[in-house]
Amino acid sequence: MERLLVATLAVHFDFAATLVADEQRCRRVGQILVRPCFRELERRSAHRGDRWIQHTHTSSDAIVAILRDPKNSAVSFDTKRGKEIVASGEIKNGIRESHQGATRFYGYLAFPVPDDLEGTITAICDLADALDTGAGFVAAEPAYPQAQNVALGGSKPELRPGLSTRQAIERRGRDWHQWQRHNELAGPEWGTFLGAEHLARLDIEKVQSSSAFERVVLISPRLAYLQITRDPADDLRDDFEAKLQTAREVLAPILMDLSDVNLL
Repeated sequence: MERLLVATLAVHFDFAATLVADEQRCRRVGQILVRPCFRELERRSAHRGDRWIQHTHTSSDAIVAILRDPKNSAVSFDTKRGKEIVASGEIKNGIRESHQGATRFYGYLAFPVPDDLEGTITAICDLADALDTGAGFVAAEPAYPQAQNVALGGSKPELRPGLSTRQAIERRGRDWHQWQRHNELAGPEWGTFLGAEHLARLDIEKVQSSSAFERVVLISPRLAYLQITRDPADDLRDDFEAKLQTAREVLAPILMDLSDVNLL
């Protein structure tokens, strides 16, 4: 099958780790975020109040220092090529809670797909584990602005070739029903994280034995990663909806009721 150009990955984590109080976990996060696959996230900043300060090149020690400072709310990343931003991200440190329990903090990354896709997925899974992730996903979008919107959530999904109405409703439903993220899914994405409360309600052996997923990784007893196909470019193809539907059938025990969600 001909490969399409996939410009940007959209990654979202809803997690429980209070990083500001855990230096060892911060060290692990910092070491992961300086791996080669994240090289486009080359400028790091401290998010403090409504400002982004201390802009400089990314290093593991700098990431740890920002995450450990209670004056900050997050470590942020971005990269410009010319006048346009091509990559960004932010990992909350645990000062401001947005949800509760397993999904009380969030982080996102939006960056061009590196050549080493396998190494990238490994790094994303390692980061999800380090953050004690309770829910999250990996998706692909044709350009950075769309990828950032998907990764951050909170805005009406932009319809595009390959994005079905059903999947758009699921993406909006993830925001509308944010308090249910810890134990229910709005719907699967190309890559989907299942946290401890999802796994408690789902027979993971049936998921593994199904034909719905190219990859099922048991990252820890509290976290699994499901990937529908090998190539993130499939997320932009018109036939991807059929693959999503197969995944929905396997994940039916933990899917949200989205009957109240619309795209108006």
